Amino acid sequence: MFNYLYWGLSSLQGMDNMALEEYFLRKSAEDKSAHIRFYDFAKDTVVLGYGQALDAVKKWDSSFTVARRASGGSHVHVGKNVLAYSFIIPRDGSFSNHQDFRIHYAEKVAAALEAVGIPALSTDHNASTIMQENKVIASHAVTWGVNSALLHGLVMIDPYDIQRLLERVHLATRNIGSKQYAEADALGQIPTVTRILAELKQHATPEQKSAYCKEIVGNAILKEVAGTSFTKSALTENILARARAVQNEKYASESWLKQRDPIFTPDEIEEMPGEQLDGPLKKNMGYCLYIQVPDKDFKKMAEPREG
Repeated sequence: MFNYLYWGLSSLQGMDNMALEEYFLRKSAEDKSAHIRFYDFAKDTVVLGYGQALDAVKKWDSSFTVARRASGGSHVHVGKNVLAYSFIIPRDGSFSNHQDFRIHYAEKVAAALEAVGIPALSTDHNASTIMQENKVIASHAVTWGVNSALLHGLVMIDPYDIQRLLERVHLATRNIGSKQYAEADALGQIPTVTRILAELKQHATPEQKSAYCKEIVGNAILKEVAGTSFTKSALTENILARARAVQNEKYASESWLKQRDPIFTPDEIEEMPGEQLDGPLKKNMGYCLYIQVPDKDFKKMAEPREG
């Protein structure tokens, strides 16, 4: 379908990662290029959705950073424990709408996870999730540009430090029937690649095992998405400097973080249902991995495991 530029696996600060997303989105619109990138976050980061208010952040300190992304949805806490992925393509007619685009790449990521040995996988394209035994192991979001499109998401490689999340961000609860179910409980038992593939590299350190799992998952995704139709490229200082120019005008600015300003315009991005380009910032939003998950499914994700 495309001959991709593949940018490898990098570990950068949150604002660098978000600025690179928009830099490649702009580049794809300009020169009709397609891009694949894998990354994690050099420092823990709370990433807000495009139209989300700051109320999701419970406390601010130097142990983590806060960033805002180009796609919709709500907050997610990321760091070295995730493998993030981005697919950026020109709007050349290959996909008729954002949902076709979403489904295509979500199925590729799910197939890659299955290929490395993750069992019992399913996808929910309405909730933008990939699930392992009915619990979210990967999630993604879309920016449907006028001339290019972005799907980015994350795979859970290592477990969350739940206490750290509870200190930094608000985690919601849901009243379902006569009981209350908590996002903290769902996150505490979220499936991760290192837990599922526990037999891999048994004598490696946790950091080595995590790095290895990121490598094999990334390679599997690259194979499923691009096959051999890619050119390996490097994030040179020149590329990073161009992305930082985007960061300086938007992602590192206080107005972008606090007010989502400058907003995207209809000349740049097509609005998707529920995601206004210039509407009021949304408060009291649940955690990104679960925000679109129906109650009947969330109940299974958050209730204690038997035994």
